[in-house]
Amino acid sequence: MTILNWSDLLERRTPLDRPVRLTVGVFDGLHVGHRRLLEEITGGGADLLPVVITFSRSPVVVRSPDDFAGSILTHRQKMERIASLGVEAAVVIDFSEEMSNLSGEAFVRLLRENLTIQKIVVGQNFRFGKKRISGTDDLKEMLSDTGIEVLVIEPVLRGGSMVSSSRIRAVIRSGKLGEAREMLAAPYAIDLRGVGKRFSNGSILRIPRSEIAQVLPPAGEYAVNSESPAGTASGTCRVDNDSLTLAAGNCGNAAMVVFS
Repeated sequence: MTILNWSDLLERRTPLDRPVRLTVGVFDGLHVGHRRLLEEITGGGADLLPVVITFSRSPVVVRSPDDFAGSILTHRQKMERIASLGVEAAVVIDFSEEMSNLSGEAFVRLLRENLTIQKIVVGQNFRFGKKRISGTDDLKEMLSDTGIEVLVIEPVLRGGSMVSSSRIRAVIRSGKLGEAREMLAAPYAIDLRGVGKRFSNGSILRIPRSEIAQVLPPAGEYAVNSESPAGTASGTCRVDNDSLTLAAGNCGNAAMVVFS
C-alpha cells in the first residue's frame, strides 16, 4: 500500500492520478463497520484505485485531549490493517488547527480538484468539515452535479447496538475483551514497537503506563500471547495503575501483546 500525506494529494502524486473509489474517516480499530466500508471501495476492479483518507491521530486528541481514553490501534497497526484489507493507497492527514478550520465545502472541493473520483463511501454517521457541521446529506448535495456516486452504509449492529470505536473503547475499559474481539474481528493487541521505556530481565517485561497510548483494560491479570522476533509465547499480562507487566518466554523484545 502506498502511504501519502495531504500535500501529496494536492500534488496528485502517483498513484492518485488514477480514478479512485474512496472512503474517509479516523478508522480507529478497523472494526466490522469500518471493514464494510472498505469492502465497497476494494471491489471496483483493476482500473479503480481504492483509497482511504484518514488521520495520523484522532481529531479528539486535538479538540478535547482530556476526554480521549486512548486509541484502539496505533497508527502503525492501523496502516498495516488497512493494507491487509486490500486498500492500495492511504492519504494521511495530520489533524492540525488549520485542518480543523477547513469547511466541509472546501474539503470536498479539494478532493474533487485533486482526485478523479468514481465513488465515495461513508458511514451513516459520517460528519466532516469545521465543527463537524456537515453530514451525509450535505455530501450528497455538494456532489449532486458531478456524477460522483455517494454510497452511505448503514451501521453494523452487534447485540442490538451499533458497533463504533467509542463503544469498543468502553468495553475494553470494562474488561470485556471477548466482546471487543467480536466487534474488531480480531483480538485486541497492544503495540509495543514504538515504546521507548521498557525494563526487562528476559522473561519479565515492565512498561510504564504513560508509554502506552492505547486504551487498556482495568487493573488485573490477563492471558496473552507475546509476539517478538523470537516468536510467539503464551503468558500473562498484569495491568496496574502505573505499569503493564508482561510475563512470557523471550518477551524482552516483545513487539505485541495480544489478549486471548
